[in-house]
Amino acid sequence: MNLKQRFLTQSIFVLIGTIIITTCVGFAYAYFFNLFNNSSVTAGLNQREIVVMENDNIVYKSEDFSIFQVKEMLMNISVKDNSYEYENKKYTINEDNFTNQDGDKYKIITLNQMINTGDFYRVLIIFVFTTFIIVFLIANLIVQKQNIKNIIIPITNLTKEMEKLRIGELETSITDNGYGEVRELGSAIEQLRLQLKNSIYYQQRVDENRKFLISSISHDLKTPVTSIRGYIDGVLDGIADTDEKKHYYLSKAIEKTKMINKMIEDLLLYSKLDLNQIPFEKEKVDIVKYMEDCVEDSLTDFKRENKRIILENELSTSPFIIIDGSKFKRVLQNIIDNAKRSIEEQTGQLNIILRETNSSIIIEFKDNGQGISKEDLPNVFERFYRADMAREVKGSSGLGLAIAKQIVEGLGGRIWAVSEIGQGASIIISLKKVKNEEVTR
Repeated sequence: MNLKQRFLTQSIFVLIGTIIITTCVGFAYAYFFNLFNNSSVTAGLNQREIVVMENDNIVYKSEDFSIFQVKEMLMNISVKDNSYEYENKKYTINEDNFTNQDGDKYKIITLNQMINTGDFYRVLIIFVFTTFIIVFLIANLIVQKQNIKNIIIPITNLTKEMEKLRIGELETSITDNGYGEVRELGSAIEQLRLQLKNSIYYQQRVDENRKFLISSISHDLKTPVTSIRGYIDGVLDGIADTDEKKHYYLSKAIEKTKMINKMIEDLLLYSKLDLNQIPFEKEKVDIVKYMEDCVEDSLTDFKRENKRIILENELSTSPFIIIDGSKFKRVLQNIIDNAKRSIEEQTGQLNIILRETNSSIIIEFKDNGQGISKEDLPNVFERFYRADMAREVKGSSGLGLAIAKQIVEGLGGRIWAVSEIGQGASIIISLKKVKNEEVTR
């Protein structure tokens, strides 16, 4: 029941209740009036007394009239005064005479009580009207007390809470007390408070991230630019005084420009992924064949650095997943490049293990490098985060794993890291497996 219906129902109940109570009180007044006055004024009947006389002797009387009182009645009738007062009640009196066959004379004196009905109804109306007003006021006080408790006080409290929200106090939760729409209004304002608080929190995070991003970009670009200038100055100032040294200096400068170019490409890709500006062209892919091709592409680089990369297939059912093949290859390449940099020549090894659960394909990249400390582990997917404080990882933009996380989550998967110092590290990806009935379509 909404507030409009509630107020309408309350008004109807108050009016009907007041009318019923007032009517009952009116009937009670009439009943007790008749009872105490020994009359039936509301039925139009008054008290009637009769005296019967035979030859001036009283043979019947409905009240305990004395002979003197009866004679007084006869005297009043004889002087045409047809009224008589008995026990503080006024009566009209009439006399009827007749004679029977034996010559006996009879008189029947009839006394009808006189009641002023105008006074009765005047008092009744005043009494009923007064009762109606009193009952109506009491009923309204009871109803308004409930309305104050369930509606007015909650609205007043909401007004105070809204004033706090207006001046930026967002920590106090808003209770949803009250009735109907008032309770719903409290819940809506509480949701608004939470959304506003979250918006402010995320806006602060965005501002902090923007500042951090600008600082990181400036730092990461300054280092190779300084190196390039140093190599070129070395050639121009004659420090590189042989053709062999000049070739070495210029090669290093070109290597640094490639690093800057990769950083810019990674930064543009990360920004587009962060703004959801890159659409995913998803397709069904045989993950075993896909990973074999990927390992084959990286095999030469690993052999050149005298390191090993091994693919282990532990799948027993459907190997199909839904991914964007070209973008997911960027994920694998970033993880493999990071692993290759973290393992040692001669003994370094990266195992790529394919497993499955009832609903997912698990791809684990497990290396035997130095591993990642517990303090660094939660941050490895943060942009520009490097475990070594020197921030000089050759060929790394600091965005590789951050880009990998964006792409995997964009494909509906999960990515996480497991590691202990001295035990190597594992980067694990979970992607939804295509069911058998979907494979046959």
